[in-house]
Amino acid sequence: MTNNNPIKRAILIDPFTQTITEVKMVDTKLQTIYALIGCELITITSLADGIDMILDDEGLLKDSETQAYFKFGITSQPFAGKALVIATDEEGDFASLPEKVSVEKISDKVIFFKPSKKTLEESLEIKIMPF
Repeated sequence: MTNNNPIKRAILIDPFTQTITEVKMVDTKLQTIYALIGCELITITSLADGIDMILDDEGLLKDSETQAYFKFGITSQPFAGKALVIATDEEGDFASLPEKVSVEKISDKVIFFKPSKKTLEESLEIKIMPF
């Protein structure tokens, strides 16, 4: 992919400081993303067509006393740790977010929260459905 503008506009969700900020990424190398969101293994989830969120793949497994959480609206699944919202192009490469995806729009949807230990333990249980 040829890109005349290597700087990528992304949005960082930080539930530890309860802030949502725009970041300019000079590169999208894996090590850069690890450092930005503070993890060693990532997972990527789609938020909308061409808009993805990069998360700590082990975020929900970390100590709930020191972990921070957020949701996209009241009915969303919980996400743990920092997250990076970034665009993807037709080839699946990371791209700069379009201007329509703003800090304000993300802020309107994000809910920061601290679940109880019991709630977290219940959400991690493997439930087997009887037949």
